[in-house]
Amino acid sequence: MAGWYDACTGWAATVDRLAVFSFSVPFIKTTRSFFFVSKNSTASFDWRDITGKKIGFLHGWASNDKCVARWTAVSGSVLREEQKFTVASPAQLRDSILSGTVDAGFAGQRDMEAEMTYLDQVGDGTSCFVVGQAMVTRKDSDFNSYWNVGFQKLVSSGKFKKLCEETEKKHGHKGDIGCVET
Repeated sequence: MAGWYDACTGWAATVDRLAVFSFSVPFIKTTRSFFFVSKNSTASFDWRDITGKKIGFLHGWASNDKCVARWTAVSGSVLREEQKFTVASPAQLRDSILSGTVDAGFAGQRDMEAEMTYLDQVGDGTSCFVVGQAMVTRKDSDFNSYWNVGFQKLVSSGKFKKLCEETEKKHGHKGDIGCVET
């Protein structure tokens, strides 16, 4: 982005992103990432051993093959290139799972909520995030120091909690809003 931005809203810190960006105090909780399989194959997919399995991912999202590779509870978690399959959207990931193009998909729980009519979430899940969603900035920016002070004032006044409650009432039918506890 050639340094022309001050901040982007709603990005979660990951191991990879921390090497490049700075993050404010989070305002949305982290979400866990899981394997997703078709309803008729839940019993046959062993999420603890994905050796030789083809896994689908959402292109450019934090729930990626690097996150799976860091997941020590899973055998075979370091995938070969031919085991990785990327798609552009949760709906395309669902279709790849249902068609058998992949053995399972790996994505954030919230990201796949709309697809759960056809899929099952399996396993204990893992977090691909260091902290929840926040403001992300260039490393050389002092934006977060100002943002964090302002955000803390919003939290201390009770207005953040009220905003979250109102948002939950208005939009909660679309899924968990996930505001951080204040």
